[in-house]
Amino acid sequence: MFNIDFNNPSPQVICHPNYEPLVPGLLEKLKPHDLRDHFILFSSGTTGGGLKGYALSKKALFENAKAVNHFFNLTQHDTWALSLPLYHVGGLSVLMRAELNKNKVIDARNWDPLLWRKTIEEVTVTSTVPTQLYDLVKHNITSPRALKYLMVGGDFLSTSLKEEALKLGWPVIRTFGMSEVCSQLASSKSPSTDEMEILPIHEVKTLEGRLLVKSKSLFTLEFILGDELEINYHTDLSTNDDFYLTKDRAEVKSNLLFPMGRLGEEFKISGHLVNLNQLKEALYTYLLKIGLYEKMDFLIEKDDRKGNRLILITAPEGQNEDIINEIKELIKPSRIDEVRVSSHLERNALGKLKRN
Repeated sequence: MFNIDFNNPSPQVICHPNYEPLVPGLLEKLKPHDLRDHFILFSSGTTGGGLKGYALSKKALFENAKAVNHFFNLTQHDTWALSLPLYHVGGLSVLMRAELNKNKVIDARNWDPLLWRKTIEEVTVTSTVPTQLYDLVKHNITSPRALKYLMVGGDFLSTSLKEEALKLGWPVIRTFGMSEVCSQLASSKSPSTDEMEILPIHEVKTLEGRLLVKSKSLFTLEFILGDELEINYHTDLSTNDDFYLTKDRAEVKSNLLFPMGRLGEEFKISGHLVNLNQLKEALYTYLLKIGLYEKMDFLIEKDDRKGNRLILITAPEGQNEDIINEIKELIKPSRIDEVRVSSHLERNALGKLKRN
C-alpha cells in the first residue's frame, strides 16, 4: 500500500513526485558510498546551493521508532493513522513504528479534516502538523474516543491552538524532532503538559545555545544536490565525542528540552536576544482569536545595514491598519521592519511557510 520495502537492501529514495526525475542521477552520484539498507529523503526546505537531503539507515530509523514506541507504551494492539507524507521523516517514521509492533496502519494522507475524522474512528495514535490541528479546531471537530495520542510536530505549535484543540478532546502531544535523528528527539508525555522529555535514546547538550546530539539514530550522511553533489557525514559535522552540532537553538534542563528555534531565527533588540518563536506565540494567539490563523506570519531576513529585519507577511485579508497596529503593540519592544502582502502564503507539506 505504501510502496516501502523493508527487506530490499538497495537504497530507496522517497520523495515528492516533483523530485522523481532527479532520483536516477542522485543514486548514481551516491554509488561510491555504502548506502545499503538506507532510505534517502529530501529535506523539507532547500538551501541556496541546491536541494538538501539525508541518507537514513533502517537501523537508525528503527532505533528511533523503538524509542518512541517504548516512550508511549505502544503495543501490537494500537492502530496508527498515517496522516503525513512518506517523503518527510514524520510520515516514514510512522511506518517504522508500526512495523516494529506489527500495527495496522490506516492511510489518512489525503487531507480533508471532515473526511479524515471519519477515517480515524478506530485509530489510537497518529501524527499531524499544527496546520492540520488548526483545521480541526476551525471546523469544531471533536476527537474520536479511541485516540490516545495526537502527536503534533513539524513546526511551531502555539499554546493557544493546543488549548483550543484540548477543549475538543484532542489528546495533543507536543513533539520536537528532526530528520537528522530520524524523527523524534523529545516529546511531552501527556496532553496535560507542555514539557518535552528527551527520549532516552538521545544524549543532548548545548554549546553557546546550539543543540548538540549524540544518538544511535543519527543520519548517515547529509547531501546538497546542486550542479555537484556535496556530501557531509555526521561525524564530519560533530564537535567532539560524536556529538552532532545541529542548526537548532535550545535550552536543556535535566532531561527536558526547550527549543528556541533554528539558528538565524533570533536577533538582538537593545542588546536583548529575541527569538522568533516568542514572537510567533503572540502573533498566533491573536490570529486565532480574530479568525486569521495561517493568514499572517513572521520572517527574519538578513540586512546589510541592520543585520536582520523582521518581516510581517500577510494575506490580503490581513491588510488592515488596525490589525497591523495591534500586532505591533503585542510584540513590543520588537519592531516590524516591513509589512509584505502576498496573495497566497505558500506552505510545504509540514505547514512551514515557504521562503522565496
